Amino acid sequence: MNQPLSVSASVDPAAAPVTAVEPLDLASKNQQLEQLLASLQEASPISDERRVSPSIEDKFESQLAMVRLGIASSLFFSLRAKHVATAAHSLRVALSCLAWAHRLGLDDSLRDRIEVAALLHDLGKIGIPDRVLRKPGKLTVEEQLTMDCCPRLGVEILRGCTHDNELLDIVLHANTWFDGRRHDDGLRGDALPLGSRMLAIADAFDAMTTDHVYRSALSRERAIQELAKASGTQFDPELVLDFSNMLEDRPELLQGVVVDRWLKQLQNDSELSIWNSGSNHKHAGVVTAAGQDELFLNSLVGRLKDGVVFTDSEGTITRWNDAMQHLTGISCDAIQGKQWSNEIVRLRESDSSRQQGACIVTQCLRSSSSIQRKMVIEQPGGISTPVHVHVAPVTGTEPGCLGTVIVIRDVSNEADMLEKLDSLHQQVTRDPLTGIANRAYFDEQLASLTSRAKAGGPTFSLIICDIDHFKRVNDVHGHPAGDEALIRFAEILESHSRDGDLVARYGGEEFLLIANNCDNATTTKRAEVIRAALEQTPLPSLGNEAVTASFGVTEYQAGDTAETILARSDRALLKAKDNGRNRVIQLGSGNRADESPETTKRGWFAWFDTSELEKNSEFDILTPVPTALAIEKLRGFIADHDAEVIHVTENQVSIKVNAVCTTGGRRRVDHQMVLNAQLTLSEQKRSDSVIPAVRNWGGTKVHVTIRPIRNRDRRNRALKPCIVQLVSSLKSYLMGEIVSDPDGS
Repeated sequence: MNQPLSVSASVDPAAAPVTAVEPLDLASKNQQLEQLLASLQEASPISDERRVSPSIEDKFESQLAMVRLGIASSLFFSLRAKHVATAAHSLRVALSCLAWAHRLGLDDSLRDRIEVAALLHDLGKIGIPDRVLRKPGKLTVEEQLTMDCCPRLGVEILRGCTHDNELLDIVLHANTWFDGRRHDDGLRGDALPLGSRMLAIADAFDAMTTDHVYRSALSRERAIQELAKASGTQFDPELVLDFSNMLEDRPELLQGVVVDRWLKQLQNDSELSIWNSGSNHKHAGVVTAAGQDELFLNSLVGRLKDGVVFTDSEGTITRWNDAMQHLTGISCDAIQGKQWSNEIVRLRESDSSRQQGACIVTQCLRSSSSIQRKMVIEQPGGISTPVHVHVAPVTGTEPGCLGTVIVIRDVSNEADMLEKLDSLHQQVTRDPLTGIANRAYFDEQLASLTSRAKAGGPTFSLIICDIDHFKRVNDVHGHPAGDEALIRFAEILESHSRDGDLVARYGGEEFLLIANNCDNATTTKRAEVIRAALEQTPLPSLGNEAVTASFGVTEYQAGDTAETILARSDRALLKAKDNGRNRVIQLGSGNRADESPETTKRGWFAWFDTSELEKNSEFDILTPVPTALAIEKLRGFIADHDAEVIHVTENQVSIKVNAVCTTGGRRRVDHQMVLNAQLTLSEQKRSDSVIPAVRNWGGTKVHVTIRPIRNRDRRNRALKPCIVQLVSSLKSYLMGEIVSDPDGS
């Protein structure tokens, strides 16, 4: 809980166990850099050697089975009984470490120790009081010190089950910083167990890419950026690099695709049936009356447009539907199991005469009577939404409250207005076969949302999906069967959309979903749910077989145009197909909440107001990622902007980019300008590290010079916004910061 941000990195597919690397001379470094840059001019399909078998997840699961057959499963269930969210986090980290250890080629005994340590690294939370573990807000200093005791508590619990000191050391040092600054008298650097150093990175990466009440999940690339920033201090820099390379090659490995299946297997494992009461045994395929009621309740609550929350008698949240996530921006995974708090939900009184801060759930539980009132929810971005709140007590045959049901209704007229606008355009904006939006309407909406996001409006994400082997469906089963597959897929997409989303058919078997006011991480989870639903939907015309689809996900980021967003999502889709199909790939760093158009104007682009744009525009971008990874990100920039590599010399690359801005004349040509961008890459050194092995780690500096190709464009009024947009996009793709202006200040 409340873990600090960290950063993630990746490794070469053929990497062996990480060892210290001898420093290269300057000539060798320049030669390697030139080779990497030169590769930008070549097509870069993923080679067979870099591909990992699609069944690798099955291998990882088979190895993990050996863990759950031992006493580790009992300890894991104990942790799950204490706090479900922590157990799910531990399982994801264990799968991550297992995939990583397999990639590094570690021996079986070390791999087993790392696997068990990862699965049980948070076991000490069993000894943490619920008031701290389930607290929805920021922890106090005293509470954080209590949480810091988790590794030692976990080791004490494990010591009663095993005498394997190597395993215990991995758990004990899992939170120890690589440079030892938080534990001056303890181990540091390479003296820390390899498993501890790996576990720290995988643990931080999962914490960053998981929703929390106090912070939404970061995108995969933003998490990599944070890991890179902390390399050499909090994390082992070589392992950060290896981890980042692994994510670059196989980004779907660390998504929670198999976690839910594993939780179900752990819960229903026949090996554990001797501990179950015979009266609870259910035959396969039999749904009891109570189970059927639960299915109906889930369907009802999940599809309501009103926000619905259930709490127990102590105010702990037990159910949180999708409408509440849409209203508050807080996911079910982040809030479930926490105490209800008006402040966390950002719910306040609309009537200034009422006492602010009085908890409506506490009032209901104390009085055992319903509470109804008009209130306001402050949504992310500072938007106030008027709502009607109804809190009702749940009572039984015995005196007292069993809990509460909270219903929150959005009383603004926005939804009604969207429905009316949609009905007006229905005839000309719908695909005739599937009934969803057509390509023309999608293009119009994507351009509109991009303009709003650029002006500081809400962010959005894009899912592009393509039915796998669709030609085979038509060839084997006929075109009517293909039409049924298209119609059913469109229905599944619409059933998983929310108010404000847009589902469209782009052409053929390709579909799109715009997730409005939704970030990269959340949209990726939604895409995975859609993928699983399609995979489990039998089609009568295909002999009750199902089709599968591949998904590419991205989020709007600074400097984007509608074209670059679509190109980046399409690149993610192609990577999903190259990596084995029937999977979800996420690309892009996402929209940074701490960067608004106003702060950008006052900050790293303020010099545009006074400098002469007739001169070359020069600046530096400093990114925490290593040079090889920075070049991979630059490769994505070139592909998404349809740029052309002009020439490569040593550590320098020159590209031609057709920049597009949203200001200019009435004609589209007035919004475009061909620019030449010359980028010089150099490795940066960090000299303040107390670990000699990492003093050369400091990221990559990219010196950028931009000028228009045509001389007449030097005085074009569109030059300034085109350069601003191009630099914003470069900064987003490289995951860096502007560190100097043309004057070097």
